Amino acid sequence: MSEVTQETEQKKEYIVNGFLFMSREDAVAAREEMKKANYLRRHLDYKGADLVLQLYRKALAERTFQTPVGLAFVNELRDRLIEAGVEEFDIEPIPVYYDVVQNKMRSGFEPVKEQPEEKPKKEMGKLGLSIALNVILGLLVAGMFYVAMTGENPNILNYKNAIVNKYAAWEQELTEREQAVREKEKELGIE
Repeated sequence: MSEVTQETEQKKEYIVNGFLFMSREDAVAAREEMKKANYLRRHLDYKGADLVLQLYRKALAERTFQTPVGLAFVNELRDRLIEAGVEEFDIEPIPVYYDVVQNKMRSGFEPVKEQPEEKPKKEMGKLGLSIALNVILGLLVAGMFYVAMTGENPNILNYKNAIVNKYAAWEQELTEREQAVREKEKELGIE
């Protein structure tokens, strides 16, 4: 088989409902969406605009259709809703899940090679500022813990030791006074 014939056969495999896809996976996904759309076309009663509107909204919410084949069906539903008298502003717009403008046109059958994104200098400046602020805040928190641990005033970190020391000092003072009173009583002969 010649190279031209092989390429033509490969292109046929990637064509779904008039759309030429760049990968086998995209073509398979489009075929699946086409099956869903054909099933819905056969079984949907287009006379009830409420049912069509519910289906339309559910398809958008669940992202059931994402390829151009599926989006064409969703657009068909949208057109039928408008024909049925549903106000256009009551119908949600159809989201496109890929960036058409940024995607470079492909020549022949070669997929676009992804180029690494360059971060703008503005974002790098924000990142540096964020890192610097985080370091400063970390140092401040460490400083606060140091002051709390080494300070003499009771705080949440050393309150237990401070209270125990305070009561121990009172107990020692009371014991000394009691001893002094007993000695005085002995001197005076009071028991």
